[in-house]
Amino acid sequence: MLEVERGYMSTYQNKKLVVGVGMSTAFDAAEAGREAAVAAVAALAGETPALVIVFTAPRYDLSALLTGIRSITGTALLIGATGSGEIVQGEYLGFGAGVGVLAMTAGSYRFGIASASHIRGDLDRAGQTIARESRTAAGSSPHAAVLLLADSLAGNLQQLFQGVYRITGPKVSITGGAAGDEQKFVRTFVFHNDQVIEEGAVALWIASEQPLHVVMRHGWEPIGIPLLVTRAEGIEIIELGGRPAAVVYEEQLGLAPGQLTAANFWGTSIYHPFGVLQPDGSMVIRMARAKTEQGTLKIQGCVPPAGSAVRVMTGTTDTLLNIVGDVAHTALDAHREAKVLLAFSCAARANIFGQRTIEESRRLQAIAGDIPTFGFYCCGEFARTAGVLGTHNASLTAMAL
Repeated sequence: MLEVERGYMSTYQNKKLVVGVGMSTAFDAAEAGREAAVAAVAALAGETPALVIVFTAPRYDLSALLTGIRSITGTALLIGATGSGEIVQGEYLGFGAGVGVLAMTAGSYRFGIASASHIRGDLDRAGQTIARESRTAAGSSPHAAVLLLADSLAGNLQQLFQGVYRITGPKVSITGGAAGDEQKFVRTFVFHNDQVIEEGAVALWIASEQPLHVVMRHGWEPIGIPLLVTRAEGIEIIELGGRPAAVVYEEQLGLAPGQLTAANFWGTSIYHPFGVLQPDGSMVIRMARAKTEQGTLKIQGCVPPAGSAVRVMTGTTDTLLNIVGDVAHTALDAHREAKVLLAFSCAARANIFGQRTIEESRRLQAIAGDIPTFGFYCCGEFARTAGVLGTHNASLTAMAL
């Protein structure tokens, strides 16, 4: 059953946008929330926050964490999610490390938030509902963007994105990511004000006087021949070219049928996702997370539909890191007066980077300079940049505000 919580319009009219970020690795949830929020709000130099964004390790008592944060930020609108590591002003908080908090005044923006719980099986309608409700809360404007966060285990998240897109249309940018649980794939959560929402999604509508642009890059290159998805159901690719998907995938990698087992599959597939060919020639990345006993491939968050043309891809730590500069420069060049760079990277990228994961955060901050960077490692990224697909795996997306 779909349950919706309506958003509330930000009433702040201060034209000066001020942004602060903070983080904490304290063990106690309430203490960690307060500590990170104090640092973020202190940077506002006495201004009242209009919006708070929270990304955190799932280890905390999340209700206590939000209570700690809101004891400092008050009734400011709050949106957030659990993930697989946080990006806070050039720092990377790894698995289980802590919480990151961003606080900002409204500046020339107006904000509205809406959320929905128990969205499984009703993703399209849920997307439409939270987009419509958050837009109503924010009010009309010449330009807008949506920050979308969702339970990564809710099903095919392209359906959720499609529902949001039915309301926004092509002129409203959409960015964000799917909540994670440090790749345990058991339970993930999103936040709306003081609520911890399971099996849900939350949308922040940002009403703006100027265009807001989303940038997405991935760094993967094709190695396989084009393949046709001939059968896909739920979150699984069943057949490629009319043959069992796992067998065809192994052939593309030069492996014998069955060489990739359920146990060792992820160790190989993380380096060889699928690229879904788009009309403009670009590739949207889809990560095969697991192989089933039936020989089907489970795709993280969003399955290429039957009729899609896909290719097996390859990449390295260097090729994936080399796109960071382009993402940051392009996002900031599109908004020369920006005060914060929001970034959403993939937990699979962090897995591949290993001890070099910190390089992604540092490269983003080096380009942003005095502007803080803030984001998290998610289990699926949201960004519509070309074609009709707006869900991605193993990619980096960003937007400057």
